[in-house]
Amino acid sequence: MERFRMVRKDGKLNIESSRSGVRWSDLYHDLINLSWPRFTIWFGMVFFAINCIFGLIYFQIPAEQFDGLRHPSGIDRFFDSFFFSVQTLGTIGYGHVSPTGTLANLVVTIECYTGLFVVALMTGLIFTRFSKPHVKVVFSQNSVIKKFGDVPCLMFRIANERQNHITDASVKVHLVMDDPDTGYREFTELLLERSESPLFALSWTIAHDLDSKSPMGRLGLTELKKRSAELIVSFRGIDATLSQEIRAKSSYTVDEILPDHDFVDVIERSPHGLARLRMERFNEVIKVQAGREIQRS
Repeated sequence: MERFRMVRKDGKLNIESSRSGVRWSDLYHDLINLSWPRFTIWFGMVFFAINCIFGLIYFQIPAEQFDGLRHPSGIDRFFDSFFFSVQTLGTIGYGHVSPTGTLANLVVTIECYTGLFVVALMTGLIFTRFSKPHVKVVFSQNSVIKKFGDVPCLMFRIANERQNHITDASVKVHLVMDDPDTGYREFTELLLERSESPLFALSWTIAHDLDSKSPMGRLGLTELKKRSAELIVSFRGIDATLSQEIRAKSSYTVDEILPDHDFVDVIERSPHGLARLRMERFNEVIKVQAGREIQRS
């Protein structure tokens, strides 16, 4: 059985909300975060509802207020009114039906005013959804522990799958585990060998020494597993192409930490002297001899 984790591997919170649907009190935020299929369906329902409302209003207005109506009454008259509303809201203007009376023109004016808001809202939301930075920072599936000299080192790596320039990149790692005395979850930021990178374009190996100063080094993997420990990794940087801040998140449980392993090298030189990232080998690890001392490069 998989242990509970606060952050999933894809960076999303492992939380189930008690509410469902879109809240009118936080409409903008909810619409921005909806998936594209749900966003399309939601706006389709709003568009259909608006035209149904105005179609019913036109249906109640006497036929003498319109020019070009083919059906003066019945369900066909409602369909004529509904499609006239669609044409008015979308400013299509086919010219088949046109308002002639004062009441009909007044309703058309109100619908045109409503249409300005609907079109502006949809355009703004679609632009915002497209302009959101899409992060292509990937995290290794597992973290490893390899010994350098007398000190074991916890390592995982991240890669810029888009391979563009990410400036002012930084990483933070927090150890989250149960406190046996209080029963609460405690958060501890781990000290990294290098937490910042001025230019992140390919791969970056994040390392934390498991020495006496490290809570992980003092407790050991067995005790960490008993406490349901989890490593939460937060990445932040500036996309040089879009000049936008990007963020990414992932996590590692104790079961995803591999002792006495090392990562396979994924950066190679091309014949022209250029660096190349082998993403197909990004998650590959190799077993190293337990207790073998390796000097840091």
